[in-house]
Amino acid sequence: MKKGRLLNAELSHVIARLGHTDTLTIADAGLPIPAGPQRIDLALTPGTPDFMAGG
Repeated sequence: MKKGRLLNAELSHVIARLGHTDTLTIADAGLPIPAGPQRIDLALTPGTPDFMAGG
């Protein structure tokens, strides 16, 4: 259940649609992602924010 406020509309929509068996992965640009899964780019500029800055 979504209780907080997210500013990114696309990310907010995906989280609102998640079911009990769905998975959401948050990663930096170095994670190899195969063709097929939906991707949402939250970068402000290349390399910003990095993965550790998000936590």
